[in-house]
Amino acid sequence: MVSLSSFFIVSMILILTSNRKSQDFLFGRIFTFLKISTNYHNNVQITKDFIGILLLLLILVLFLSVYFYLFEREFINSCNDMIAVSTVLILNLLLVKFLIPIPAFAIPAFMGIVLISLLIDVRIAIVFNIVVSIITLLVVGDKNFDFALYLFIGGSLSSIVSHKIQSRIQFISHGFLSSLISALFVLAIELVYQTDGEMILYNSINSFVGTALSFVLAYGTLPIWEYIFDYATPIRLMELSNPNHPLLKRLLLEAPGTYHHSLIVGNLSEVACEAVGGNYLLARIGAYYHDIGKLKRPFYFKENQIVEEDPHNKISPTLSALIITSHTKDGVEIGKEYKLPKQVLDIIRQHHGTTKVAFFYGKALTQNQQVSEQKFRYEGPVPQSKEAAIVMLADSVEAAVRALSSPTPQLIESTIRGIIYEKLMDGQLNSSNLTFKELETICDSFIKVLTGVFHKRVSYNLVDDTTNKMEEVVSRSENYHSKSAG
Repeated sequence: MVSLSSFFIVSMILILTSNRKSQDFLFGRIFTFLKISTNYHNNVQITKDFIGILLLLLILVLFLSVYFYLFEREFINSCNDMIAVSTVLILNLLLVKFLIPIPAFAIPAFMGIVLISLLIDVRIAIVFNIVVSIITLLVVGDKNFDFALYLFIGGSLSSIVSHKIQSRIQFISHGFLSSLISALFVLAIELVYQTDGEMILYNSINSFVGTALSFVLAYGTLPIWEYIFDYATPIRLMELSNPNHPLLKRLLLEAPGTYHHSLIVGNLSEVACEAVGGNYLLARIGAYYHDIGKLKRPFYFKENQIVEEDPHNKISPTLSALIITSHTKDGVEIGKEYKLPKQVLDIIRQHHGTTKVAFFYGKALTQNQQVSEQKFRYEGPVPQSKEAAIVMLADSVEAAVRALSSPTPQLIESTIRGIIYEKLMDGQLNSSNLTFKELETICDSFIKVLTGVFHKRVSYNLVDDTTNKMEEVVSRSENYHSKSAG
């Protein structure tokens, strides 16, 4: 019901903000309709134009509702997405109304479509662009069919080329490409509908300017939309991947073992997520930050323990499990302090699901047979997306393979398959939407990467040469680097 109301309001505003003539027409018909509704004795016929507009709006609302219900259920279930789309379109239309004195083709009409494609999804942007184009054609009339056609083609093209933008240079290059194609398209349709050669060139140049302005305004206002609606766009994710990000620098200095572990998990997650068609950039960034909760007590985690003495030997297994399982909650709190997007916070919260800290649970059982298993499980929830599930699997297999004393390709593969099977049987992947085929693809990706990283090195024998110490130093150095690169 909310979606129907939103679409109807947006559609009405599209007409009301178009031009003065359409405002006078629509308001006049509404007032006439209200007068008829309150006076039953007046035998006045509602004009066919008003009925046509009303029917068209209802058909468009029905079309949008059916499409989103069948194919984009996640969108209509997200109040945040609905409000964002409505706000972007309304502000874009108000901008168009404000700039209406300038030539029509030079108006940045695609700014909203570009933003929707970047913030939410390219399919959502294309569908709304179709609706905007149809309503524009209704407003401007068939005499300006070329302009409505330009909005349809130019808007769809702009939404497609802006979908995977990840940097400033891509914004410039993709915006220029879209502007150039829009200008060539307008040139083509104007050659069909125009006879004045000067107007043909004039409209083509204006369309180039209008499309370019759409990308400029979208890029300039993008950080505002990201902050208000908390979206993790590719550009924002790329900024978070910068090693100079304050949180990553803290992780490197205060928990170096966790930092390097997170880098490998990030590589694993990206490769696996790309193989199954997920958001590989979100998976990589989520993996970079998934263990930031360990910053609170870094030396209670094995990868950060410099000395051999384990602090867990001095505390009870229950307290040890509490410290270990708290790092997901601590990570969410730290992530909020550093303004990480919600999608990344979800990965931090979900990357262990409700798994059991088996080592300390077993240790507690040897001391007290009455311990509750629930106290030794993470509070969850289980991963709710492919990206979160892949980070969970990558985190587990990296730690397990790293712990192997003599990793061989066969042992690495059996370890990876065993961990994935264990997570599956424990119900940790039930809400992730991963299929068995995708799990096999993920497994193959992990095997390929980890076999290359942790394969067994060749043993080198150094020969002492007491007659030439310099040659010994050079030999040791060369052998060391050879083993590191092997």
